[in-house]
Amino acid sequence: MPAQIAEPVRQFLEEPNVAVLATQFPSNRLQTTPVWFLYADGQILINTSKGRAKLRNIDAHREVALAIVDAQNPYRYVQIQGKVVAIDPKSGARDIDRLSQRYLGKPYAYSANDRPENRVTILIEPQRVSAQGL
Repeated sequence: MPAQIAEPVRQFLEEPNVAVLATQFPSNRLQTTPVWFLYADGQILINTSKGRAKLRNIDAHREVALAIVDAQNPYRYVQIQGKVVAIDPKSGARDIDRLSQRYLGKPYAYSANDRPENRVTILIEPQRVSAQGL
């Protein structure tokens, strides 16, 4: 069941802070990765490239966690436990540009080993939310 997002938390999620995404390997080891995110329509949108460990982990275990820390005040943060509800390769290139605009103010600059057709959007439904300092 989706979590209710309180107004102060929603406002915090609109700020361009970096999130740390936790996923689980099939062997049950954990992996964490800093990611750009966007909160929209009650879901957390993140983006990655095909072949990355986080995408393989999500294919095996749809449950994830995010820690989003205020860049100016580390005692102000939100923790989200959620479930991946969609993996969308069709919107990947568009959404990495949306995220790049949010964080850098310009379109995404692809590295030599990445291409638009490799990008994948991941949608996370928050199921448990806690906050500190909001």
